[in-house]
Amino acid sequence: MGIQSWVSLWFGLTLPAIVLMYMFKRKYVDMAVPSHLLWDRVLRNLEANRPWQKLQNRLLLWLQLLVAALLVFALMQPFLQVSGGGSAHIVIIADTSGSMSAEAGPTDNSEGGAQERTSRLDLMKERIREYVRDHGQGSDITLLAAGASPITLLSREGDSASLQSALEQLRPYYGPASYRETLSLASALTREESDAEVVIFTDGYWKRDEVEVAYQVPVSVESIAGDMLLNASIDQFGVSPRDEAGLRHDAVAVISLTAQAATAMEVSLYGDEQLLASKVVELTPDARATVSFPDLPLAEIYRLELAGDDGYAADNEAYAFSSGHGTSRVLLLTSGNLFLEKALQLSGAEVTRIATGIADEAGGDLESTEETGTADNRQSSEASPPPVPDGAFDVIVMDGSVPDSFKKGEWAKLTASVPLWTIGGEGTRSEQPGGRAAIGTHPVMSYITLNDVYFGAVTDEGQAPIWGEAIARIGDTPLIHAGKEGGRPRLAFHFLLQDSDLPLSPEFPVLVSNALEWMTAGKGTGLGRYIAGAQADIPIAADTVKAGWAAKGGLALAEAPAYTEAAETAQGVSPVQTVPDIPGLYAFEQENRDGEKISYWLSVAPDPFEGDWSERREPNIVQTTAGSGPEQSGEGSDQSEQNASSAAARAASLMPWLAALALAVIAAEWGVYQRGRSV
Repeated sequence: MGIQSWVSLWFGLTLPAIVLMYMFKRKYVDMAVPSHLLWDRVLRNLEANRPWQKLQNRLLLWLQLLVAALLVFALMQPFLQVSGGGSAHIVIIADTSGSMSAEAGPTDNSEGGAQERTSRLDLMKERIREYVRDHGQGSDITLLAAGASPITLLSREGDSASLQSALEQLRPYYGPASYRETLSLASALTREESDAEVVIFTDGYWKRDEVEVAYQVPVSVESIAGDMLLNASIDQFGVSPRDEAGLRHDAVAVISLTAQAATAMEVSLYGDEQLLASKVVELTPDARATVSFPDLPLAEIYRLELAGDDGYAADNEAYAFSSGHGTSRVLLLTSGNLFLEKALQLSGAEVTRIATGIADEAGGDLESTEETGTADNRQSSEASPPPVPDGAFDVIVMDGSVPDSFKKGEWAKLTASVPLWTIGGEGTRSEQPGGRAAIGTHPVMSYITLNDVYFGAVTDEGQAPIWGEAIARIGDTPLIHAGKEGGRPRLAFHFLLQDSDLPLSPEFPVLVSNALEWMTAGKGTGLGRYIAGAQADIPIAADTVKAGWAAKGGLALAEAPAYTEAAETAQGVSPVQTVPDIPGLYAFEQENRDGEKISYWLSVAPDPFEGDWSERREPNIVQTTAGSGPEQSGEGSDQSEQNASSAAARAASLMPWLAALALAVIAAEWGVYQRGRSV
């Protein structure tokens, strides 16, 4: 039982007032007496003024005191907490972010006496069941989950079986969770309701947000804290070739610790699932440790694993991929550009040159030049193009105007499946406008200024390409565009190198090296590391008819579906894919009509925020009344008082029963008056 208005206790002063009225009231009895008793009755008048004797045997007094006490108690608004007395509509927000998959600490096993470990998510499910059982009997329940976007698992349902089924659908989301969006949805669902409440179940690690979400109904936070466990996480992991041949690699990892004390973790490195090295690393809280593994043998997939007593397993594994065997292979289509060819070779590329627009005196045969490592084929622009060279290429460079014959057949298939760099392009040419070149932020333009460079005529193709953005321009005239088309890097220079003095600039080799490094960054079988639920550009083969994600390692094998179909558009498989939301190793598999398959490896990591337990952060919410602003609501203890009032409102009031009892006592008091006694 509880009291809502202790201030009404002041009305209890009426009780001693009633007693004083009886104490100071004189009572006389009319009686005929003989004269010799007259003086004796006069003396008894003095006894009539003795206060305490007047309270003896006064039934009317006790009835009046009882009525006054009942009225005072009713004004204090007493209530009893009962099951099934909740609001008509209860909106439950379930925090399903990645940190909810962490262990909640050991729990006692009543049968064997041993201790079992349960996750915060399982503990939250049980707490939701208890809350609905104690406060939601007869109420409509809405269940929201914070995933990539707010998920409505239950909408105004009162059936316990429906709630149980919805709770079973709750699972952790390891990407950036939609914290504010879920709070806003709950606020919108209850904005026009007078008998509703919102309850947030969370582990207390809520992403910081400066924007407050206002509610016009009671809102409370139920903490699913558990014990403070340590968490060691792999923040970064990568490998790089040690030599030009790419047969040996170096690996570097950055590891952090969230805990109350320092601890030691075993770090193991695997190459194609073979143990390559293992170290024990001392980790300290709120500090990062760098771990190096030099001179590793070549492997297609490298896996780093942390072993130890860790409460959060999602960030204990990371994957990296080798960049392939040997140097980059570049196919250069040009009518002759010695500066460009030498700059590509200085960048470590193996260049295969196909001459365009020049008559071939040797009959068009492909001849190799051993000194430069290039192949030169001079072919007349009017004749058929030479056959596509054997082997795979990492980049195709089209220098100047390329004959239409190189844009058909096998050549068209090749240029559509390999990163493409065009120089000059097609379209009308206009003189370079005056002014200084403006440089954008892009890897291709690193350490580049383009000061005092003359570009000559600039190609105007009519409209900007939809696949990229301008990373260098003069005024409103773009000079260089960079982006991705079909998931593959694409670079376009809108001027001819032959008309510009850029090849004479000391920045030219740096620019070519930057361009080659950026365009070949995704070569090989690995697409890199992505946060769960992020968008990734995937190279899609032109003849692909089916594609999907296959779980291959890590947490994905235990929790993710074995195979998930890829997203498609009206044109086929989309080159922009949403990566799976469960950490681990995946293969993006593509299949053509002939059943031939190609695949790309991809590593999925959890949102780093979910593994940071250094500080608890509650949801940034504020409770208002209808039509008022957030500034009118209290903070801190005021919010607690609002939640307490909400709890009282859900209880059964005792005022009707007290009023009925007071009426019964008044009826009994009327019966005393009817007896006619004056004393």
